Amino acid sequence: MADSSSSPLLPSEASLRTEQTTAYGATTTAKGDENGEASCATPEAKASLISLLFLNWMTPLFKTGYRRQIQESDIAEMLPKWKTDVLGQQLHERWEQEKIRAAAKGQSPRLLRALVRFVLPTTWFVLGQVCLFVSDNISRLVPFIVFWIIKFLKDTQSDSAPPPSWHGYGYAFLLLATCLLQSILAQMWVMSCDRSGLLLRNALVDMVFRKATVLSSKARLDYPDGTIFNLMSTDTSRIGDPMQGIPLLVAVPLATLTTVGMLLYLMGPSALVGTVLLMTVNPVQAWAMTMLSPIREKSSKIKDTRIRVMTEILQGIKVIKFFTFEPSFLKTLSEIRLSELKCISYLLQVRGFIYSTSSSLPIFASALSFVLYAALGNKLEPEIVFPALALFTGLRVPLLVLPYCYSEASDALVSVRRIEKFLLAQEAQPLPPVDDSHEYALSIENADFYWDQSLQQSSSAFTTSAEPSTEHNNDDDREEEEQRPLLSRQDLDSTTAPDIIKPFLRDINLYVPRNSLVAIVGPVGSGKSSLLQAMVGNMNQCRGSLVRGASIGYASQTPWIQNATIRENILFDTPMDEDRYWRVVRACSLERDLEGFKYQDQTLIGERGVNLSGGQKARLSLARSVYYGADTVIMDDPLSAVDAHVGKRLWEDCILQELRGKTRIMATHQLHVLPDVDYVICMKDGRVAEQGTFDSLMAKKGDFYTLMRRHGGHHDETNEDGTFKRRVLVRRRSSAGKMAVEEVDALGSEDDECTVLQESEEPLEKTIIPQNQMVEEERAEGAISSDVYRSYFSLGGRMNWAVIVFLLFLQQGVGVAMNVWLSFWTEDRFHLPTWTYIDIYVGTAFVQLAVVMLGSVMLVVAVIKSAKVMHDQAFVSVLQSPMSFFDATPLGRILNRFSKDTDTIDNTLMGSINQYLITITGIISVLILSAVFLPWMIPVIVPLAMIYYAVALFYQRTNRELKRLEAILRSHLYSYFSETLTGMGTLRAYHQHGIDHAIHRNRHNTDRHAKVMYHFLMGMRWVGIRVFTIGHVLNFVAVVLIILARRSIEPATAGLVLSYLARLASEMSWAVQCTSYVENNMNAAERLLYYANCLEHEPPAEIEDRKPSASWPSEGHISFQGVTMRYRDDLPLVLNNISFEIQAGHNIGVVGRTGAGNILVMDQGQVAEFDTPRKLLRDPSSMFSKMVDETGPSNAALLRSLAGC
Repeated sequence: MADSSSSPLLPSEASLRTEQTTAYGATTTAKGDENGEASCATPEAKASLISLLFLNWMTPLFKTGYRRQIQESDIAEMLPKWKTDVLGQQLHERWEQEKIRAAAKGQSPRLLRALVRFVLPTTWFVLGQVCLFVSDNISRLVPFIVFWIIKFLKDTQSDSAPPPSWHGYGYAFLLLATCLLQSILAQMWVMSCDRSGLLLRNALVDMVFRKATVLSSKARLDYPDGTIFNLMSTDTSRIGDPMQGIPLLVAVPLATLTTVGMLLYLMGPSALVGTVLLMTVNPVQAWAMTMLSPIREKSSKIKDTRIRVMTEILQGIKVIKFFTFEPSFLKTLSEIRLSELKCISYLLQVRGFIYSTSSSLPIFASALSFVLYAALGNKLEPEIVFPALALFTGLRVPLLVLPYCYSEASDALVSVRRIEKFLLAQEAQPLPPVDDSHEYALSIENADFYWDQSLQQSSSAFTTSAEPSTEHNNDDDREEEEQRPLLSRQDLDSTTAPDIIKPFLRDINLYVPRNSLVAIVGPVGSGKSSLLQAMVGNMNQCRGSLVRGASIGYASQTPWIQNATIRENILFDTPMDEDRYWRVVRACSLERDLEGFKYQDQTLIGERGVNLSGGQKARLSLARSVYYGADTVIMDDPLSAVDAHVGKRLWEDCILQELRGKTRIMATHQLHVLPDVDYVICMKDGRVAEQGTFDSLMAKKGDFYTLMRRHGGHHDETNEDGTFKRRVLVRRRSSAGKMAVEEVDALGSEDDECTVLQESEEPLEKTIIPQNQMVEEERAEGAISSDVYRSYFSLGGRMNWAVIVFLLFLQQGVGVAMNVWLSFWTEDRFHLPTWTYIDIYVGTAFVQLAVVMLGSVMLVVAVIKSAKVMHDQAFVSVLQSPMSFFDATPLGRILNRFSKDTDTIDNTLMGSINQYLITITGIISVLILSAVFLPWMIPVIVPLAMIYYAVALFYQRTNRELKRLEAILRSHLYSYFSETLTGMGTLRAYHQHGIDHAIHRNRHNTDRHAKVMYHFLMGMRWVGIRVFTIGHVLNFVAVVLIILARRSIEPATAGLVLSYLARLASEMSWAVQCTSYVENNMNAAERLLYYANCLEHEPPAEIEDRKPSASWPSEGHISFQGVTMRYRDDLPLVLNNISFEIQAGHNIGVVGRTGAGNILVMDQGQVAEFDTPRKLLRDPSSMFSKMVDETGPSNAALLRSLAGC
């Protein structure tokens, strides 16, 4: 296919060109960019350096979010260079270059190389890594400043001349400046990584989507909708998310080496014992994480299967509910889910073990180094011990982070390989070229076409027929006219086709002149629809040539309807022409339908057009193909879904009148229209059996003549008005009580009952129908409800969580006790032997390790239990929902709950909860320690804590709404992706316009989601800088207070407090982030719990006190007594006080106007008449009798004769 970037992107939503009130205080009119999208330039583009460093440009958005709920219009657009079309094209070019490089070297292309070349050259990513390097090195100065402060205190209390006090205050200001600079640079690094990860994910989403538009049907067998959906939703995120972690794979080892050098400076060779332990275990941890890749890959495949099965269940929910198959499918899905959770549990347990060892390693490393230092006869001095302890503790965070980095990198590599394999999957054959200079509108010469195995085995939207015969058609009829026939056929040697391919259409030769009307007919399974699919490029061609001399509009037999307004469905991203638009609406008989909608053509019709009747969807699809303005319009049985009088109007007003001057090719079973066509193609067993004008084919008395005799009449049997008599198959009940099918021409017996389908021409009363017939996705306001937390924790077991919290507090308490004991050791407070201090110190370390590992195991058990029960309850609830829920809820929205949200609960929520609890307990332990050893800190801690809380609250109100809005827009993105996969045949039929239309809308949806996600990420950096500043100020005040009390405070005590306060700022910032992470991830739990607890349910399949007897049903007797029904509470009645009886064994005719409740004979939704056709037709005032008369004299006479009138 041609590259989509070569064509200007077309507007997809006129609503974007509206006046918007932004979060930045100004009301702006969106002028629209070159793509027709409304744009609101982000303040980041005009921000000063100070604003960029402290992210002050985000503050107005937080003010808006604090005052009211954030809306999408409050959020600025992404910069043009960060739009998905630009990013997707850049990554596409890198991938194409990689494929060329690999082909030149005879290698397989590697997506990872393309990704690296996409990310590394970006300026912000490079600057971010520079910030990381500088920040890491600056942070190494903090232990030395602590060393100088403790030495200052010790020198002050010594007998020699004390140093001047300004030295101490200078150290305090130096510590503050160093920490502030380090924090700002660290936030700049994280900001660059977040941005890179988001943009990389958007580019991958675009590549996956573009690839999906060109996949061959054979490749679709390996990549069903569920798998592609999983690639787009989960795998792209797993590649984009580790952008922080991957640079740390290099930065952490370098920082570790720097720390080791500093430890050697402080402790000499004794530090080598601890560092060797760290260096030995760390590679083992990395190896263990890489060994988890096969398990992660297995888990991803199981998830693909689960999503695929769930997609099939949701797509076939009507059939499943009809047969009450819900328990069987639920059992199947539960078994798949159980296998998935086994893999996830194993992954989490191994990661938990690695995390436990990582968090305890620095403790053991420092203990071993201190023991050796003391064993070598050195005295543990506070100015040595506590800076060294700070350095060892500083190694704890990188070593904790490193396993997660390895894990994320491992998961990312698995996802890269999965997407790489997808991008290398087989593509469909290039779309037939359009040659405007070609003599014919369409020509096919000596061509064979075949379906891939995937389509032959699936219930595709394409019409597939029974297996065609492989024998040649030996029809030797020759055209008697001197000129070459309009459509000619030659006997060709089919052995030229590859032996491994079994063509479905064989020896096709067609030459369709411009502006002609061509009909394709034949029995069911003869290949009519397949021939149309070959014309539009949806079949594979294995021989011959196909040339399209004009653009094509296409109306499929199964209409593809977008989740958009009626107008947007018709326009299909083409410019609006008022006169032509309303002319097409009238020609396609849509005027009366629009009058029944309150918002007329601005009515949102819902996913798959579920709120339209079959005839309305068919006419809407036809209107799209007509308005598109193509020179050739291909229609697959356009009259089959409508009744006679509407079909007559479509034929006369649309096909003959509106499309005059166009080339029209249609497959049809409506044989009575064939006299009006220019040429007829008769298909049989995948071949062109006959072709020619109607009269010439009837004169031949071949296959076409036989078809007309059986199903459409023939030229010798005409009515007075020139139409053909219809021969119809009617079902009769014989005297023996058996049913027989007979062909009749006219009269039926007095006892015959037949089924007649017909519409009314009377005007419809305007019905109040909501503008948006799809239910908007629920969006909670304010903080996550405490009920959500209670439900989640109760599902995992309240006792389990109580034990987990207790173990976390115990872990922090043991850690504090270790360091307090270390301070006692340095002071020799209890005058114990050195080995006694050592034994207690090391023993406490082992206790902490045991507590950490036990807590990790308990956490995995609780999380997996919650995840299993929540998923199962939610899906059971969905299956028990009425059909109105599925009609009003896009498939992608439901799948989003069971893909991305479920993945969050399975893999992410545990980590965020664990980190949150550890951080909160850590902050509490630091504050308690400071208050115990520095009581005068309490007056300082209280106001700073209040400021901290106010900042966190100010941030959290906006942050949670951004996350909720992000989740909703993510659902929109996935819904359109799912919708597009089902309509790919129609999109490809419109050639590049259809593909560009889909790609553009996907990019637009991706950009909508990306701008919210970007501001959400930048918001975390905004609050991070401010919380870090509060923590550093608290640390600065503590140092000043220590300097003021320098003559009374013990250096060991000061060292202990400072070693904890040194990490307080990062703990406070991390606490806010963890709170945000937990709440954001709990949003996924909230959404699943909503499905589990808040959906409306059908009555149970079995009601014990109303359970029928075992012999029920004994006969097919149906009784309706005063039944009133509607599809949803917000929709009008479709049945209003219906009462009737259907006796067993009777044949009942169901009639009524299109879209007005086709239940018997209806008027304004009420049963107007219910009787046998014979009695109704005998009454001249009968509505049914009038409807029959409106079908035309010949049809009315036929129907009346069949009813015995």
